[in-house]
Amino acid sequence: MKFQRSTLILVGVAFLLGAGVLIAESQRSQSPQTATQSESTEPILAFEETDVATLTVDRGDETLVFEQGDEGNWQMTEPENAVAEPGAIAFLLSRLNTDSPLQTVTMTADQATDFGFNAPVGIVTVTLNDGTEHELILGGPDFSGGNNYAVIDPDPWPPEEGTEYSVLVVTRDVANGINRPLEEWLMPVETPAPEAGAEDAATPGEGQTPEDAAPSSEGETPEDAAEPDNAPENPAAPEATENGAETSN
Repeated sequence: MKFQRSTLILVGVAFLLGAGVLIAESQRSQSPQTATQSESTEPILAFEETDVATLTVDRGDETLVFEQGDEGNWQMTEPENAVAEPGAIAFLLSRLNTDSPLQTVTMTADQATDFGFNAPVGIVTVTLNDGTEHELILGGPDFSGGNNYAVIDPDPWPPEEGTEYSVLVVTRDVANGINRPLEEWLMPVETPAPEAGAEDAATPGEGQTPEDAAPSSEGETPEDAAEPDNAPENPAAPEATENGAETSN
């Protein structure tokens, strides 16, 4: 039985389409988006800010370390020793202990690069007063570009072959909290303004030297200071006229 040429072409096209679908599905099964699990209403980490002893933010080329005092005041110890801005720390911590992950996906060790964990945005380490330590590693953006992948307390890390990891999709606010400029992590230092009139009183007037503004010379009495320097001498009595000098007979 002979097949028409057009029939053979149609069969070949159908075969190619079927093969293409199988390849696409195989690649899709390896993509980060396919292994989506149920969403969670639990926060990323469970802790209270008052229970945090130290916070470390590793940004690759820079590491920030903060310590919380007994009264809840935050102090930066690295890369410099300075009073920390509490709002910046509270923002990042609240993203961890208040926000919930948008979803959870499964990652195998050979997919770490696809999730951006080969060059993470940052690593946040939270150490509690009881010694408990939590670590968040923030990877690259998800397929939407508006969120990031993250792993919590991964073990082992770096990923080992044959190991699966639960990866969280978290809001971009976590990345914003990590990437905050260094100066925004520090408490602004206010310089007190000089009192009104103090500067004018201490500065000699225009054209006046400090010697001119100084008190009068030593040994000068108040009467001397009050008397003008160029006061004219007492006028001399007019000379008697020739007639006035003669006595009458």
